[in-house]
Amino acid sequence: MNRRWRSGRSAKFWTWLVLGLLLLAGVSTLFGLRLRAIAIAAGEVQSLREKQNQLWADIEELQAAIRQASDLKVIEVKAREILRFAYPDEELVILIRKR
Repeated sequence: MNRRWRSGRSAKFWTWLVLGLLLLAGVSTLFGLRLRAIAIAAGEVQSLREKQNQLWADIEELQAAIRQASDLKVIEVKAREILRFAYPDEELVILIRKR
């Protein structure tokens, strides 16, 4: 039986088509995963920049506090608040609240 195949698409065509689609799917997956990794990294960079801006603002506040620390009024207020200092003619009253 030496009969030729009927006219139409051969099995080779379908094999190459499936292999081509699998190759396209693999390459698309690689690029998709790469884009996802880039998006995650961009989100992390954005959050780190926000944190950096907050730290710069904190640094500016601390530098302003250091510049004000040389003022005698500020030194007196801090001594009264933190160290509980008072002048000799003043009476210091400390209230203790029980919770």
